[in-house]
Amino acid sequence: MNELEQQQPTVGIIGGAGEMGQVVARYFRELGYTTLVCDPKQADAISLPELLDRCTFLYLSVFPLESAAEIMHTIASHPNARNFVVLENGTIKAVLEQGLDALDKAGASICATHPMCRADQPWKNQNVLLIPHGSHSDQALDLGRALYQQAQMNIKEITSITEHDEMMALLQLIPHLTLRVVSTLFDKLGVDLDLLNSSATANFKLFYMSFWRVQAQSPELSAAIIWRLLQQDKGQQISRLLKDHLELVTHMDSEAMANTFEEFYQQSGLSQHHIEQMNRQCVVTLERLANLDRRAITITATSDEVGILRRILAPFDELGLNINAIDSHLGENNTISFEIGTDEASQDTLEQLRERIATMGHSFKLSSD
Repeated sequence: MNELEQQQPTVGIIGGAGEMGQVVARYFRELGYTTLVCDPKQADAISLPELLDRCTFLYLSVFPLESAAEIMHTIASHPNARNFVVLENGTIKAVLEQGLDALDKAGASICATHPMCRADQPWKNQNVLLIPHGSHSDQALDLGRALYQQAQMNIKEITSITEHDEMMALLQLIPHLTLRVVSTLFDKLGVDLDLLNSSATANFKLFYMSFWRVQAQSPELSAAIIWRLLQQDKGQQISRLLKDHLELVTHMDSEAMANTFEEFYQQSGLSQHHIEQMNRQCVVTLERLANLDRRAITITATSDEVGILRRILAPFDELGLNINAIDSHLGENNTISFEIGTDEASQDTLEQLRERIATMGHSFKLSSD
């Protein structure tokens, strides 16, 4: 058992009233830590000076990133800065580099982190990046591992904030830039997106999911990601290549275009296993979407416990309801929701099902409710 496991001290979450901060606080509490929140958005939150006097472990979840950098300098100037163990979750690390360096110079233990998912989805099996920074990072790295292992995330450790930001130019700049531009294109064309999606090909349906995933995010966040990454060498290279290749393709005939695409395909180095895996995932996703769109029943149980799905599905069997899709979603306070696709059923059968589920103490909702 390491020192972190023995002490279980209080963790101060700066920006703890935000969605990400709330998720992080929950996982710290599950680990047995007490959490304190410093956030002007929360009425009963404590001030930053008080938080720094009371906490050794700190987690920054702050936007805009300039504010996070300022807070890091404040932490670094604290008399006990060398005792702090600091995690942060900024999307782009270059903005934070001076603040991270100041913390390292003050003797604090620092590990930059980046959960590669939003706060509104289960973190289990999602990816998270850990970037130890400076010469005192061991304790912060241990804390980051403990936190994200508790969330059951896939942890990948990388060596530097430069490596992180170059990766983000590929993973975040490209989707945010291209999909925001496409949204403007749809607007200029006066497209009815509901009508378009209702008539869509399978390829468009998969594209449409990514499109709305970005559209649903804060415009300020998208703009910050795009603008900041376009200031970096990798971002400028990507932008330049996108423009060049778009211009090039629009002046090709069909045969030249096909040859260009074939050349990329051959050079991509994708294994047959990877190709088959991606095709299988696409087919499964499309099939699930079709089945859940046809008739989706959402059942939310108050606790995620062994055997809960088996008990919930028993009335379906008894009433002769054929199930064609099931998805599960973990919620707050250990709740779990199941989205269940079924074949057509009479209103009477559905009402009987609703009553039986209610008798079990679970909530029941039809997509048409």
